[in-house]
Amino acid sequence: MMDLDEKTIARAWILIDGAAFDAPRFVYEHDDQPELEYLYLGTQHDSVIEVSPCLVKPSPSSRIWSEQVRWREHAVVLLTDENMPVLADHLRSLLSVKLPDGAYSYLRFYSPKQLCRLMGTFSDLERGQFSGPITGWLAFQNDGQWRRFSADGNKSARDASEEGWFVLADHHIEALASMAREKFVTQLARYLSLNDSSDINALIQQANSFGFRTEKDVSRYAELAVVHGERIKHPELQAILSNSEGPAGKRLSEVDKRLAYGVAS
Repeated sequence: MMDLDEKTIARAWILIDGAAFDAPRFVYEHDDQPELEYLYLGTQHDSVIEVSPCLVKPSPSSRIWSEQVRWREHAVVLLTDENMPVLADHLRSLLSVKLPDGAYSYLRFYSPKQLCRLMGTFSDLERGQFSGPITGWLAFQNDGQWRRFSADGNKSARDASEEGWFVLADHHIEALASMAREKFVTQLARYLSLNDSSDINALIQQANSFGFRTEKDVSRYAELAVVHGERIKHPELQAILSNSEGPAGKRLSEVDKRLAYGVAS
């Protein structure tokens, strides 16, 4: 559990991923006088407000802090002296960001995993610009610890109407992709009980060669290859896997069925 002193709690806000956790219900069950704001409210995302990130300021007598285990994997903690309207608008301005090609993309910085990846790509200057009036971000990690990212907090807060002002550069996107891949490789190795990273990378390359790109499809191919070994190299199965005109999921299901029923032996 994260223990914060009274001075820190006075400056602490909780930003909850509304798509992953029923924030309003939990908050009002554990706090008699909270402040709560839907970030999608009054924005172009208003039509899906039911999955909006929720900014919460617990009251002094709140029971939310003692129930961290319930929400910590679906929220981040912010430290700032700003008031609700200013802070909420600054966060609204970050809901989507501009990409190098000029397109815009949602940015799920309110997810602990995404926040850590994002902050890991920023320079101190970039972190300060992104944070605006926020002096600290805290995110819960898989190792059971909270990770803290500091910012000077002296940059001006942005208005909600400025959404998209922050630009992700190519090196940000490349770093985020690299971090995501490293995490995927680690999780896949653990799931398949493989200790040699070269074996995992070889399986991923094989999956990619058949046109499998999503983590779900790559994982499924890798599992089939590990469980069935050399049998997956049967010409009949290789032909199915190589048929790029067929949907990835359908090809994998067909190979799985043939392996299970001994069609290829």
